[in-house]
Amino acid sequence: MKLLEEMSWPQIVAGLKETQTVILPVGATEEHGPHLPTMTDTIQAMEVARAVAKERHVFLAPPLHYGVCRSTRGFPGTITVGHDALRAFAKDLLISFADSGFARVMILTGHAGGQHMAALEEACQLAVEERDFHVSLVSLFDLIDARAVETPHDGHAGEMETSLMMVIRPHLVKGTPEKHFPKRPQFLVMKDVRHLMGNGVMGNPEPATPEKGKQFFQMAVSGVMGALDELESDAWKK
Repeated sequence: MKLLEEMSWPQIVAGLKETQTVILPVGATEEHGPHLPTMTDTIQAMEVARAVAKERHVFLAPPLHYGVCRSTRGFPGTITVGHDALRAFAKDLLISFADSGFARVMILTGHAGGQHMAALEEACQLAVEERDFHVSLVSLFDLIDARAVETPHDGHAGEMETSLMMVIRPHLVKGTPEKHFPKRPQFLVMKDVRHLMGNGVMGNPEPATPEKGKQFFQMAVSGVMGALDELESDAWKK
């Protein structure tokens, strides 16, 4: 496995003769209910990327631990950056990957808030306009079939994430609290929504099991494999 953080530059040069593809895991440092660690999003992206890198000839870059976390920012432990900051930072990283010899970069994000995803998408678009390389943006939870999740509209720190963490870091899961689906206004733009967030869960952790976690994890790994096939394909070249 080509862990970028553990490689010297001559090793990277040699590795680039085998592959010019790198996966950049992106997460967040954000509350995940009373039962999951603040690094949940990053851990999930890292472990899925690591599983893929064991099977495919790709580089695995160190993760980006911080993202845009608007809804949860009132909780202790949520450390957020702004949309513009994430967009600029992610773009600079992508440009630097290209300048270091990587022809293909996949951003695999374990955090999927609206502003977070918008910032990453804009960063990717700006980067490919400045350099001649290929970039994919993949959200971990777009790869998991919603039909396999018992809880309708399950979300943050709910059945899916709790099940995954039961497999990836079981010692960090502190039980399965009650479900909570925050009521939010449909159109009103609010400065702070902490008072609507309850215990910080946006879903239902109660049905979570390690068996489901294994299933969700494999779905995610298979989805990343498919996304890599697309990224490394010549079908989209001019």
